[in-house]
Amino acid sequence: MRILKCYLANNIRNQFVNAKEAAKAGDDAGHWTCASELLLRTGEAGEAPWFEHIPHSIPHQRLMKCAWVDPEEKARAREKKLRQVVYSVDKNLRPPQEWHCVLCDTEYQGNKYCRICKSGLYSTEPRFIGCLPKPEDEN
Repeated sequence: MRILKCYLANNIRNQFVNAKEAAKAGDDAGHWTCASELLLRTGEAGEAPWFEHIPHSIPHQRLMKCAWVDPEEKARAREKKLRQVVYSVDKNLRPPQEWHCVLCDTEYQGNKYCRICKSGLYSTEPRFIGCLPKPEDEN
């Protein structure tokens, strides 16, 4: 899991402290927390101090709620959870194979792409045809 550098933490008195203040105070042995325990890193020349997460200090689910977890990691976790929910609802979930183009009134099978209209934008599943409003007769 990738966790970004953290520049703000809670101290032992549960007050917010930024990494620069903590480094200036020389309190690198202090107790720093976020969603997990943190270590103060003073950085090298030209690099600002930061707090480093100790990921194994708390359960994974709680760590994922931390604001400093890489947003891409959180997006992947949300996508994985969504896939689990969708697949648990219907194990036989497959995309439709039959289509009806309402623009040219053509029935076809396979991918959602009408060869006559050169688009799939106006295609719907045949079971929804009765739900669509019918065009009025033009005189």
